[in-house]
Amino acid sequence: MIVRYERGGSDLTSKQILGFMLLAILLVFGAVTNAAASGIQQPTVVAPDIPLIEAVRDGDIEALNAALVRGESLDSRDKLGSPALFVALQFNQPDVFRFLLENGARIKAKDRAGDTLLTLLAGTKLVHLSAALLEAGADPDRLGASREPAIIIAARAGQAEMVRLLLDWDADYEATDLTGRTALAIAEQRRDRVIANMLREEGAY
Repeated sequence: MIVRYERGGSDLTSKQILGFMLLAILLVFGAVTNAAASGIQQPTVVAPDIPLIEAVRDGDIEALNAALVRGESLDSRDKLGSPALFVALQFNQPDVFRFLLENGARIKAKDRAGDTLLTLLAGTKLVHLSAALLEAGADPDRLGASREPAIIIAARAGQAEMVRLLLDWDADYEATDLTGRTALAIAEQRRDRVIANMLREEGAY
């Protein structure tokens, strides 16, 4: 079967059309998978927003530069109340995240749930972004929505590299979760020898 594509004046077979459709599906699936792999919860509904937030979502550094020249705030929040830095994480835009950091976006902001950027990242493998935050002055011991610091969240998630990073930035290994467990106690209960040994080497007991 041949289908004529009127605008271009070319003939496409049904097999070619099916191929294009499958390619489109794979591209969308790939984008979703990459975003989910970050470990950050993705928004279920994406509504139109102000231009700066749209640029953050799209990873449009050029548009963000233009917004900066116009004097727009890089701390703008989306319609759900999340600051631009959080939106960059939600939409898996690491380059935008770094751009916002480098241009003075507030690292002390919290999202509408009460999480800090570091507590949001603590349970993920995004160590490079956490390192950028810490280098920019983020407090490794600041509590998030669960009233727990990043090191507790990282230990519970079994994120050894994140725990190592936090320890390198003098995170308090004696901090506890809401039940009174330290990161070491959590690691021992999870039988996570790597994290447990790491904490003991720092002096935890």
